[in-house]
Amino acid sequence: MKVTAKTLLIPTFYLLVISPFIYYLEAIQSILMILTGLQLLSLTKFSDLKITAKNVPFIGSFFILTFYYLFYFGSSSLKLIGESFLLFLAPLWSYYLYQIDSFIRHRKRIQLAYSISVSLLCMYFIGFYIIDIPNHHFDWYLARYNLEFYCKIHGTYICLWIGIALLFLVDYISDIKDHSKGLKLCFLLLFVNLLLGLIIYNSRNIILGLLVIVIIRFTILKKQKIVLPIKLKVITGLIIAAVVLLSQRYLDAFHFIANDSFANSTRYASWTCSMELINESHFLGMDYSLIQQRLDQCYQSFDNFELKKFRINSHNQYLDFLLKGGFLLLVTFLWTLFLKIKEALKQQQYLYLSITILFLISFITENILVRQYGIYIYFVCDVLLLGAVFRNKDHSIHEIEKS
Repeated sequence: MKVTAKTLLIPTFYLLVISPFIYYLEAIQSILMILTGLQLLSLTKFSDLKITAKNVPFIGSFFILTFYYLFYFGSSSLKLIGESFLLFLAPLWSYYLYQIDSFIRHRKRIQLAYSISVSLLCMYFIGFYIIDIPNHHFDWYLARYNLEFYCKIHGTYICLWIGIALLFLVDYISDIKDHSKGLKLCFLLLFVNLLLGLIIYNSRNIILGLLVIVIIRFTILKKQKIVLPIKLKVITGLIIAAVVLLSQRYLDAFHFIANDSFANSTRYASWTCSMELINESHFLGMDYSLIQQRLDQCYQSFDNFELKKFRINSHNQYLDFLLKGGFLLLVTFLWTLFLKIKEALKQQQYLYLSITILFLISFITENILVRQYGIYIYFVCDVLLLGAVFRNKDHSIHEIEKS
C-alpha cells in the first residue's frame, strides 16, 4: 500500500489523542499538532476554498492576531502566529476529514482513545494523592498544591482535559446498545477514574461548566420528549453532590465571598488591571510583549502576596484577546463561538455543543489559549468535530459510523 498523508492521518490522530499520558513531554504534543495541521493542509482543495459566513470569523481571528504579532508595536513572533494557525485555520480543514470514510469510522474510537489516555493519567494522579496523604491529611488546598508542584500541570487544564474525556466517553457509550458485562465494567472503571481525577483537582469553573452542560442536555431531551430513566437522574444527582461535597473548596468559596474578600483576590486584581490597560489602549490592543510587565506594575497597588511573587496574567481569555487584538479580535473570536453553538444546535451535534459550552465557561477564569495544554485540547476538539457542523447538510455521517 502506498504511504500518503491520507493513510498516515488516522495513526497520527491516535498518537495525538494518547499524547496526554506523556503530557510532560510537551515537544511531542507540539510536533503531533504541527504534523496533523500539515496533513490537514494536504487534504485541502484550494480550488474549492471560498470565504463564507461560516469561516470568515475564523480567518478574521487568524489574520488580526497575525497582524498584531507581526506589525503592531513589538517584535514579530512566529511561534504565536503558529499557535493562531492551529487555533483558527487548521480546524477549518476538518471539513475535508468528513469526506474520508476511514476517518468517519475511526472518529469515535479516536475519542475513546483520548478518554482512555486521560483516564490512565488520572490513575497516576489518584496514586500520587493516596501516597501523599501523610503530607496533605485530606486538606484539598495542600493536596492540589502538591499535585501541581510535582506533576507540573495546572489544575484547570487537567480538569478541562478530564471534562472533555468524560464527554467523549458518555458520547461513545450512548451509541452502543449492547454491552457485554466485561465492556460495561471497563467503561465504569474509565468513568470512575476520570471522576476521581476531577474531584481531586476540582477546578470550579470546569465543574460548573459540566453542571451547565448536564442541565442543557436534560432540557434538550425534555423538549424532544425523551423520557430519561429515574435511575439515570438519581445517579447524575449523586455524582454532582459527590463532586461538590467531597471538596472543601466550595464551602470556602462561599465564606470567601461572604466576607468581602473578593476585592483582594488575584482574579479581581488581574481583571481590574486588564481593564485599565484595555481602556488605555482605547480597545485597539497593545504590544503583546509588554502586557505582563504592565500588569505587574498595576498589581503593586494591591495588598496581595501572590500578585507580587508570581507572574499573574489576565486570567480571562476574553480579556486576553482584548489586550492583544482589541475589540476587532474579540468580536471575531466571539463570532466563532456563536457559529459553533448555532451550527451544533442546528445539526443536533450535541457533543460539540457541550464541548463549546465547556470552553466558553473555562475562558471566564483562565487564559486557556495561552498555554500549550489549552491550545492542544482546543485544537483536538475542533479538528475532530468542527467538520461535522460545517459539512453539507445533506451529507450524513451516521450510516458510515455504524457500518
